[in-house]
Amino acid sequence: MKRRTLLQWLAAVPAVLPFQSLRLFAQPRELTLDAIAMLHEIAPTVLPASLDAVHVRGIADKFVGWTRGYREGVALTHGYGHPRLQKSGASPVPGYLSQLTALDAEARAKGGRWSTLDAETRRSLLDAAFTKAGVRNLPARPGGQHVVADLMAFYFRSSEANDDCYHALINREVCRPIAITTRRPESLRR
Repeated sequence: MKRRTLLQWLAAVPAVLPFQSLRLFAQPRELTLDAIAMLHEIAPTVLPASLDAVHVRGIADKFVGWTRGYREGVALTHGYGHPRLQKSGASPVPGYLSQLTALDAEARAKGGRWSTLDAETRRSLLDAAFTKAGVRNLPARPGGQHVVADLMAFYFRSSEANDDCYHALINREVCRPIAITTRRPESLRR
């Protein structure tokens, strides 16, 4: 057999193989509809009670959008005194899916859907989940340790949370002209 014939044959083999069956081993890249529904149920428990239901749902939807836009291996900023550039890790979505499924199963074991449980039961379930995942503090940014901690970090470390806290349009993380920073921020009405 000639080398060229062998190379042509090797190049043609992948086109014939059933790669559809390999999808079973691939990691999920997006949250499922059930996982998103569970995230919407959990969000009112961990986000401020002062936010209305529409705002809480919007925050959860933005977090889902963040998971869809997550890219692996992207260079992250490094702080002063940290000469090594860090890159984003693997997608947290597979872990998020299993964590949301586990929270749903634990809620059902306690007698119902997440939203039907009393606040103390929901808090105890989250406390156990955080302990199991090793969450001790609110992360600086979502890092994949636990989906609920990452949802909280996504909101509480945002410019939007800062604005909600002070009831003013401060836009802490938004680039703006210096002249604006010397004026009192506009009142935020929600």
